[in-house]
Amino acid sequence: MDLLVPQPRPKESNREYACRVLRMNIMTFRLKPGEPLSEIEIAKLFQMSRTPVHEAITTLHNDWLIEIFPQRGTQVSRIDPALVKEGYSTRLLLESALLKDVAGKIGRSQVQELWDCMRHQESLRPRMPDAVDEFIHLDDEFHRLMYYFGGRSHTWLAIRGLVSHYDRLRYLDALDGDCDHDRVTRQHREFCDYLLMGLPDNVQPEVKISEHLTSFRGNLMDKIERYPGYFTIDSVSV
Repeated sequence: MDLLVPQPRPKESNREYACRVLRMNIMTFRLKPGEPLSEIEIAKLFQMSRTPVHEAITTLHNDWLIEIFPQRGTQVSRIDPALVKEGYSTRLLLESALLKDVAGKIGRSQVQELWDCMRHQESLRPRMPDAVDEFIHLDDEFHRLMYYFGGRSHTWLAIRGLVSHYDRLRYLDALDGDCDHDRVTRQHREFCDYLLMGLPDNVQPEVKISEHLTSFRGNLMDKIERYPGYFTIDSVSV
């Protein structure tokens, strides 16, 4: 099991640590969709008892990232196109409302944090695809800051499980070189401008957010054909 295993954070419990590290490895395909999981092996790798590992697996099962089959075993969940669609729809609804509500209403220091995040993303483009992990992390951080600065920090935390299948497909796009990094950072620049100055009369939040979130739609079927073992087969329509 070749996993990325960072050091625990200060005051992080074993359960929190196991959950964070397992989630990170699932989201970055170090643990692949359909891959079996052994609590014994994970506990040994993390140098802890099985109890916090079991609790972490239960948490990730509730976030649709791990499947538990009684008497048969545990495995990383396959990507469900229906959950991809639901995650996308959730973000579209929430972030369109967020952009509409807070455009022109957050402070310069907060916009500066978003701008710095976007500029850091831009600086990674010459290093792609080797910097995929960092680019996706900064993309998530940009949107997390939007939620937090817009007074929706609890919303961001609440939807992490629901959008997990959408986020995995987005990461797979980046791994395959199908993510348009220039487009992503250009749109982040636009969001910084809207949040500082307000929305121009001819800009519709739903259109802007939809354009930003829907890059996967043009090549989803290609991904399913290329990685058939990564996806569920009962629903492929988005």
